[in-house]
Formats: sequence, C-alpha cells, structure tokens
Amino acid sequence: MRIKLTVIALLFLLASGRLVVRSFNRNLNSTMPIGVPVDVQGNSMTEKTVDAQAQDMAGIEKLHQRDIAATLSRDPVALTDLWTDDAVRLGPGRPAEVGKQAIRESNERWSARPGFKVLSYVPETRDLTMLDGWAVEWGNFTGSYVESAGGEVKQIHGNRLMVLKRLRDGSWKYFRGMRASFAAVAGQVPETPGAPARSDAESQADLAAIKKLNQKDKAALEKVYQQDITATLALDPVALTDGWTEDAVRLGPDQPAEVGKEALRKYYEGLAAIPGFKVLSYVPTNHLTTMLDGWVVGWRYFSLSYVASVGGKAKQLRGQVLFVLKRLPDGSWKAFRVMGV
Repeated sequence: MRIKLTVIALLFLLASGRLVVRSFNRNLNSTMPIGVPVDVQGNSMTEKTVDAQAQDMAGIEKLHQRDIAATLSRDPVALTDLWTDDAVRLGPGRPAEVGKQAIRESNERWSARPGFKVLSYVPETRDLTMLDGWAVEWGNFTGSYVESAGGEVKQIHGNRLMVLKRLRDGSWKYFRGMRASFAAVAGQVPETPGAPARSDAESQADLAAIKKLNQKDKAALEKVYQQDITATLALDPVALTDGWTEDAVRLGPDQPAEVGKEALRKYYEGLAAIPGFKVLSYVPTNHLTTMLDGWVVGWRYFSLSYVASVGGKAKQLRGQVLFVLKRLPDGSWKAFRVMGV
C-alpha cells in the first residue's frame, strides 16, 4: 500500500504518447493548437506571429539541449545558467533552493563529489503549455550514473514539472522546477524542509505578487487553499477531485503521472476506501510567487500526519509542492499542474 507522499489534495504521473503543445490566449484562456494559429478574433495569425511561436519553440528546445549537456558534464556554471535570477528549485530531501545563488551553491556541492559521473540523462516532455512569455511543461526523465570510479552503474527514472520564462533577449530559462527520481525517494520521506524562516527578499517578493491580485482573485484563491485543507482532512473524494481542472496533471516522486480529472477521482476514491486510514493534520505554507493573467505559479511546504489503520501509529510527512493554478471563466481557481515530494 503506497500512501507516502500521495495523500494530500494538491500533489502528484507518466503519460505515454507524443508531446502535446498547447497555447493559451491571455484574454480568452482557451486552447489553441499550435498547428492552427489564430488571433483573438479567431482569424489567421500573421506570419510574424507564427514566426514568434517558432522562435519560442526553438528557444525552449535550446534550453533542453543545454540542460542535457550541463547535466552530463556536471558543470556547475552551465547548470546554474539554466535558471533565472529569481528561480526556485525544489526536490526531495532538501529545502527549497530560492534564488540563483542558492542553486549555484547546490550545483557546486554536487559537482564536487569525487568519482561521481553521469553516464546518461534523457528528459522527455509529455506536455508543453505556452502562456505568452511563459511555459509550463511536465514529463519524465531517465538516467544512469556511477558514484565512484569503477563503481556499479545505477539507473534512475522519475518525473519533472518545470515553469519556463522567456527573457528580454528571447532566450528561455527555468523559473520554477521540481524533479524527483523514483529510486531516490523509495522508502524515505524528506525531513529537512519543514517551514524555515524566510528572507526579507522572499517575503517582499510574495507581498509584491499578492498586491497584483485584485480583491476578487484574492478571495477566490484563499477559498481554494481553505477547500484544499478541508477536503484533505475529511478525505472527501468528491471535494478533492473538484479542486482540479478537467485536464489536470498531478505528479509525484514514486508513481506514474495521474492525467485528467477521472484518474484523480479514482485515486481519491481508492484512498478513501482504505479501512481505518485517516488524515489527522494537514498544514500547508503557501508561497505565492507569480501572478500571470489567469494563472498562478506557486510553491509550498507542507506537513501532514495520518494513521494507516484503526488504532495505528500516527505517521508524519513533510514535503514540498510546486503548483500552477488556472482561473476558470466563472472566476474560480483550480489546480492545473501539481507536483509534490
């Protein structure tokens, strides 16, 4: 019975098939296939607009190739240059790395491990959603490595959720990201994150993002957060499922992707049917970092306690979640992409 990091409302994927690319118009919030370009009124786009889309796709592919090259070489400078100055990188077993400086220091520690060598790294994007200067992608990766010279070759595979940002020069970098290997987290729960004190810069960034919200959006987002807590504590599969868009995707560190609302509903129903399983507490700490037009990108720490059976011993979980919320036409907000470890 796998109940480790998959029990809360806004967590967790691996869909087979071709890469899906979708473009969302900022005003209409509707899907527009890349192959049939239209403008806001539904007319054909100009060649200039189509060319801009092609440039974006080329820029994102260049970022992917740089990511592969930097990972294989373990070059801390190249690895750090993949991220924006205000990036946040999350992963299992360590606190969130907030800002390029923290990411650089982490990369330097990793690169300094003697004898460690990456033999292969193959990321695969399953879905790419374009958001007018931003992009959200999820997928999986495989890789192999040795921990010391002449050591045993080890294989890994896992999930990834990334939010990309287009810079003024037209290049793309990672703005928010989470990767987790199935092997790296098997049988363990990260205990380090907790809810550490935040720097003044982090707090000010959150305040600036919140100020951009209008009162209606503030109220709607707060409602989403409270519904998440209530539904998780009640283990209500209907309420838990209702927090997601129809095309939602949830990723976790220890299972394939759950793609679509129906897959999420089945998961919640199975969890609620476990005899004696009960969530005792659930405390998320939200970090609202970016408000786009009709979208929110955020991350959180969470702590959760539960019992797996009647009279069972209470168990504690701590972890991190990266999430993208979408505003629906009725003004409500729902989870669109979420990954937790």
